[in-house]
Amino acid sequence: MFTAEAAYRDNVISRYLNLAAREVVAEIVARLESDRSPVRILELGAGVGGTTSDVATGLAGLSVDYHFTDLSTFFLAAARERFAEHPWMRYEIVDMNADLDQQPRYDVVLAANVLHNAHHVGKTLRQLYDLLNPGGAVVFIEACRAHCQLLTSMHFLMSPRPGQAHPGLSDVRAGTDRIFLEESEWLDQLTAAGLTPMLMLPDADHPLYLLDQRIFAAVRDAAA
Repeated sequence: MFTAEAAYRDNVISRYLNLAAREVVAEIVARLESDRSPVRILELGAGVGGTTSDVATGLAGLSVDYHFTDLSTFFLAAARERFAEHPWMRYEIVDMNADLDQQPRYDVVLAANVLHNAHHVGKTLRQLYDLLNPGGAVVFIEACRAHCQLLTSMHFLMSPRPGQAHPGLSDVRAGTDRIFLEESEWLDQLTAAGLTPMLMLPDADHPLYLLDQRIFAAVRDAAA
C-alpha cells in the first residue's frame, strides 16, 4: 500500500492532478447540488484511494452519495477503514468492462488512471454517457504517453489475466501495441461519445505538461 501510495499520490504530478480533481469535482457538485441532493458520485478503479482522499476533502459540507468501487476486495476493505469518517461513502466491486450497463444513474464519474484499461475506450465512454444524468460530468486522470516508471507499474498492473481481452485491440489503439491514448485521442473519443470536453490540465505552458499526464473533464449536456 505504501509503495502504491507513493506512485499514485506522493509525487509532484500526482499531487497536482489530485488537487485539480478535488477542485473540479467540488465545483461540479456545488453546481449540481441546488438541483439534486445528494449529488451521486461513482469512482471507478479507486484502488489505494490516493485521488479519493483529496476529492473527499473537497466535498466537506456538500451533500453527496459517493460510491467507491474497485475490482479488489483488498482495496475495498482498506478504503472502509481509511474513509470510515465519511458516512456518505459506500463500497462495491464494479468491473468497468462488464458492469457499467447494470449501474444506476450518477451525476459525476471519477476515474484515476483506469480508463485506459477499457477493452474498447469508445464503448466505455458511451456507457458513461448513458450512465450520467443530464448536466453530469466525467472527470478522469490519464497518462498520455508511456514513461519508464509507468511501464514498470501501471502498465503491468493493469495487464489482463490469462484468457481475458487485451485493452485496445479494436478501438482507436488497434494495431499500435500501446495502452495509453494521446490527449487528442481522448478529446476525440469524448466528443464521439456525446460528451463535451470542458477542461484538460496541465496547459501546454505549464512546467508539468512535459510529464504527459493529464486530467480531463467532460459534461453531458443538460438538455440531452
